[in-house]
Parts: sequence; structure tokens; C-alpha cells
Amino acid sequence: MRPRIVFLTGQSDPGRCALSPVQCATLDALAPHAGNIDLLPHNFPWTADTAPWRPVPLLRASIANGRQYLAARRGDVPDLSTPEREAVRAQLLAVPRTLLLVGSCGLALLDALIAPLDAAQRARLRAVSYGGVAPRWPAGIHGSQLRGSRDHIAAWFGPADGPRPIVVDHGHMDYLDGTTVVEAARAHFAWLRGAA
Repeated sequence: MRPRIVFLTGQSDPGRCALSPVQCATLDALAPHAGNIDLLPHNFPWTADTAPWRPVPLLRASIANGRQYLAARRGDVPDLSTPEREAVRAQLLAVPRTLLLVGSCGLALLDALIAPLDAAQRARLRAVSYGGVAPRWPAGIHGSQLRGSRDHIAAWFGPADGPRPIVVDHGHMDYLDGTTVVEAARAHFAWLRGAA
């Protein structure tokens, strides 16, 4: 099995995990340098038979993500049954190494998802967090933390621990509009390939 890169963000449109156009563009930008690395074309919870992406009004998306964030703070992964949670964890561990592109409340979801994993299992995961919001950085997960100079949400609700935040010129909603996340992800390619 080949290592892979996956998105893990809150579900602005619950029940759908199709990637947005800007998420697809991010994977497209990674593809030329990602030989022998799979790029999963779905967002959390990585269901292949999802309905197509559609734009969601900001208020509705904010409510959905806020609900997921609050549940994840309590250690819950909302909208997933116990067997579905176990299936998601199995997907995380199905390959030797996974790099997670973690946006906003996806960081809190990751913390809740990995709670039952041991240190060896966590060592198979890395995160590039952009605008991450969580009460703490997920224990045992190495990676990078990007925080926008105009991102007041991540400044207020982002973790105080974990990797030192790299300050970038972004707001909470536009991290994927440039090359910042792509460059941060590429910095982990050697690890993905088992060379680091």
C-alpha cells in the first residue's frame, strides 16, 4: 500500500464529503511531485459514494462546523455511529503513512478520532494544519501548523501547544487560495516516502 494525502476538515455540508474546487486544485498542485503517493479525492469521512460538492451559505456552513467543533471538544465525532468511527480509524491506518491536510475544526476532529490509537499508530500520521481550531494539538502527531495573520478564529480558538505556528498572510477562509498549504505538504514528502 502506498502512503497518501487526505483532507480532514469539518463538514460544511453534513452528509457530503466531496472536495471543493479549491481542495481539488490543491491536490492537482501536489500531484506532479507526488509520485508513489496517493491523493484521496474525498474529504472526511472519506466516503467514495458521496453526493457531489455544492456551495453552502456561510452561515449554514459555520453552524455545521461549530456543532462539529463543540462535539469534538467533548471527544465525540458527530454524525458517525460507533462502527463508522471505527471504519474511519481503519482508513487512517490502512496505509503505512498518511499526511492529513487539516483545516479549521478538522484539528479538533482529528484529536477526537485518534483518542484510542496508541503511539505507534499515531506515528503513522502527520498533519499540516491550516487555520486549525482545537483545544489542544493532537498528542503524538507531528506536523506543521499554519496560522493566518488575518485569521482571528484560529488566533482565538487554535491550540496553544503543538508545532510553533507559521504565520502566513491568510484569513480563515482562504488558506488554499495560494501555495502555502501545498508547500507545507511538500515539506513532508520525504517522511511520507519513508525517507525521514
